[in-house]
Amino acid sequence: MFPISSTDMGSRRVSRQVFAVNDRLKHLEQEEARVSAELDYHRHLADDAVRDAAVIGSSMHQDEAERALADVDRFERALDEIDYRRQVLVAKRDRLLDRMSSFEDYF
Repeated sequence: MFPISSTDMGSRRVSRQVFAVNDRLKHLEQEEARVSAELDYHRHLADDAVRDAAVIGSSMHQDEAERALADVDRFERALDEIDYRRQVLVAKRDRLLDRMSSFEDYF
């Protein structure tokens, strides 16, 4: 058998890290789909609440519209956070792939 070099072990470790980052990106994609669907739902509720508040004009309907719009803002911020986390993970994956390509120079 051939001994495993430290370069080979490093390459394997980086490869496992790339797979882990890809797995996290996949989970983020699923989370984004769920949050996006929730956002669409809350946008429809907010549209109805704002329309009711404009037509009826009661303070109760205006409070409901404000709460619905706050929910929309909350889900939009959640999507922004997911996008930020994706950017961080993609940058990390790119750094790891660069490291992997440096290991290829040894072979």
